Amino acid sequence: MNRITWVDNLRGLSILAVIFLHCTIAVNGYTGHFTALSELINTLFQPLRLGLMFFVSGLFVESGLKKGIPLFLRNKVLNILYPFAVWVTIYGGMKMLFSRYSNHPQSPLAVLVSHLSGGGDITWFLHSLFLFFMVILLVRHIAFYWVISACILLSWLLPAIPDGIFASFDSMHVNKSIYLFIFFYLGDFLVKNRVNIPHLCQNNRLIAVSLTAFVVLSCLNLFMVHKIAYPLLAPLALMAVPLFIRLAMKIKLRAVFFIGENSIVFYLTHYLVIQAFAKLLKHSHDSLLISDLKFVGALVASLAFPLGICLLRKRGWLNFLFTAKRPVRMPVLAQ
Repeated sequence: MNRITWVDNLRGLSILAVIFLHCTIAVNGYTGHFTALSELINTLFQPLRLGLMFFVSGLFVESGLKKGIPLFLRNKVLNILYPFAVWVTIYGGMKMLFSRYSNHPQSPLAVLVSHLSGGGDITWFLHSLFLFFMVILLVRHIAFYWVISACILLSWLLPAIPDGIFASFDSMHVNKSIYLFIFFYLGDFLVKNRVNIPHLCQNNRLIAVSLTAFVVLSCLNLFMVHKIAYPLLAPLALMAVPLFIRLAMKIKLRAVFFIGENSIVFYLTHYLVIQAFAKLLKHSHDSLLISDLKFVGALVASLAFPLGICLLRKRGWLNFLFTAKRPVRMPVLAQ
């Protein structure tokens, strides 16, 4: 299968932004001399970090539907719902096993319900992605402005999940999922309408508008004392997407492409390292140098561990953790 370089680069950039954010969690926010830089990067990428990943996923709705609805649904079950179940078992099991060491202990039922309702730590992404592929079948032929407007309003106006067993690590995760659906819908919208995305993003006027939107969005997030609700900033975030597509088209780094090519592995497995660091590195009164070393160590480990999994997967091992589809074997040509 041929890979589209800019698509994997864009996905790789998104994954790197997610890992960078989680590394600050791994060291409990103590990033030493990197504090100003990490806060800047995390704030700048907050509106787009996961939006870019969902945008990329939306690009493949049209090609999937061309194979027919039954095969489309089957592929989503094998490639999204199946790894969701696997990693809910892994992360949920770990949370239950080590619940007494947690700052916020949960009952096994609460852990299970939070994951299955889409609020479980890292697995929520697959939960939302699977639902997006189902919902898009119903809304992809509705006018663009109706879908975008409805998502913005719902994401803004829906109340948080009440405290209790159905509340999760983030009581606003439903609102955030609706916000992220906008990016997924945009990806499908462009492909469905046969927009030549790389050609479009070569337009310097468009990139200038996109850059302006990103700068305005960044300034609002960095300097506003009273933050504007993130759903209301969705138009600016969507306008900023072409800028990152253009960046992905220009990048020539093999590492970024590799991470994008193996995005599911890096996304699902790096958080195991994050949790290990968060449990082990609880001391907050270290010198700045020690904090630097911990942060860099968390970042390196969060990239090295998934890389090791990828190398094992290329040898035919551990594939069952990420998909229920069997690898395609190339026929052996007769000599």
